Amino acid sequence: MKFIDEDGFSEDTSYNVDVEFWAVTYINIPILLENIKIVEISENDLPKNINRELCKYDQKVFEIYDGNKKYYIIASGLLVGINRWENEDRISNYDSNLKHDKVIVKV
Repeated sequence: MKFIDEDGFSEDTSYNVDVEFWAVTYINIPILLENIKIVEISENDLPKNINRELCKYDQKVFEIYDGNKKYYIIASGLLVGINRWENEDRISNYDSNLKHDKVIVKV
């Protein structure tokens, strides 16, 4: 995200995209992911080495693609949203509901 006073700023491209999971029971992803694709899959499609007990209580299984690599998150849901927060510390000012200018996906 570029700020208003930076070269190359554009209203069309200067925003954050948040990918949020809640009630996570399993997560196995690297620190950095680029060009990701997220797909909800069936519990039956999980690799054999992931315990199916983690899918109790209507948890959803998300397969994350980064190039040709696959990673998994088991959680109650997923939200992908856009915001234009510029100078605010969203972690310290967390009020249990992050605000988004637009929600793209919520499952």
